[in-house]
Amino acid sequence: MAKVYNLAYDYSSFDEDEAVSRDIEHNKNAAAHKRFFSLKLVILCTLVCTLLCVMIYEKVQISGLCSEQTQLQSELTELQDGNQSLESELAQKTSMTKVEEYARNELGLIKLEKSQIEYVELNSEAEATVLETKDRSVFVRIKNWFVSMLEYIGL
Repeated sequence: MAKVYNLAYDYSSFDEDEAVSRDIEHNKNAAAHKRFFSLKLVILCTLVCTLLCVMIYEKVQISGLCSEQTQLQSELTELQDGNQSLESELAQKTSMTKVEEYARNELGLIKLEKSQIEYVELNSEAEATVLETKDRSVFVRIKNWFVSMLEYIGL
């Protein structure tokens, strides 16, 4: 913006030394402003570098976790395959033919024939009944109470 001079005002009374001192003060402020600007720039650059370092560190951590997950996943797959093979081996060893062979060869057992089976018939009248005996002694009653308490507790 252009300076507007008032024609009614006399500028000749001002000394030129005063104008020079104003320029010097203005130059001092410019140097301080440049120093402040360079300080801001250094702080900003430091902040940006710190953020970049943090981002790189996070990426390294994520890649490490991904490789660990891949390793654990492959280990899990390997263990599951081993479990399947062990289960199939167990199923082979516990099949009925293997059990029959083991009983016949190792233990000398043989399979029963139908002629060897005997059936027992029971009358419906034959029932077992438990007679309650009266405890005559106080000590027997205390013992029975103590046993029932232990049974209740689960010991």
